[in-house]
Amino acid sequence: MNPMVDDTLHPAPGYLTALQAARDLSVSVDAIYDYIARNELPAARVGNTWLIPREAVELRLARGSAGGRRFTPAHAWGLLYLSAEMEPSWLDRHARWRLRRYLQTHSLHDLRAKLVNRGRPRAYRVHPGMLARLRDDPSLMLTGTTGASELRLGLIGGGDRVDAYVDADHLDTVVRRHHLRPSSDANVTLRVVPSFGWAWPPARVAPIPAIALDLLDDPEPRARQVGDKLLEGVSA
Repeated sequence: MNPMVDDTLHPAPGYLTALQAARDLSVSVDAIYDYIARNELPAARVGNTWLIPREAVELRLARGSAGGRRFTPAHAWGLLYLSAEMEPSWLDRHARWRLRRYLQTHSLHDLRAKLVNRGRPRAYRVHPGMLARLRDDPSLMLTGTTGASELRLGLIGGGDRVDAYVDADHLDTVVRRHHLRPSSDANVTLRVVPSFGWAWPPARVAPIPAIALDLLDDPEPRARQVGDKLLEGVSA
């Protein structure tokens, strides 16, 4: 991504310039552009400036730094499955043993930044009348508010958006099938999981630990409260 000039001294309420976001996150402006390019921070380009929702920066601050290497997708999902008392069949016995040992001394809350490779979010918009059909797509595994509503985990509604995981190999097909378009005013979040030899999707709804972590990234306070409560239950 070519760096853009940060010439908006007073962005719209609720938004930060790349320079302001860099100061808040204690990183360089170039790092902010990298986050935007990798879809790790939502942003909208206005003239020569990238505007970033303040809530997105605050959520990234809440996750903290990675504190070391991030888990590969296979190991991230292995941790999530083990924390849900499910067997990650794609990992060998030694890898499962090492992850179990790791979970004995680390909580999922502490590991949030290391588990980002479980699925990189991409924001889309679709006609509201198409959401139900998208939600039923067999290529998706529901999570976040959509998964929590499906499992009746304390969130009412959720019918006005779709949050789901999708295998990277299936992403383009899903986007074309449902006429999704990238949007800063999204009602669809697809969390793209790099293929790692695991039959996808493994279930219609993601394991509760994954749902909880995704709720913690939701801009709605009620969703984050439910995510915190679910994680407490996982750690208990």
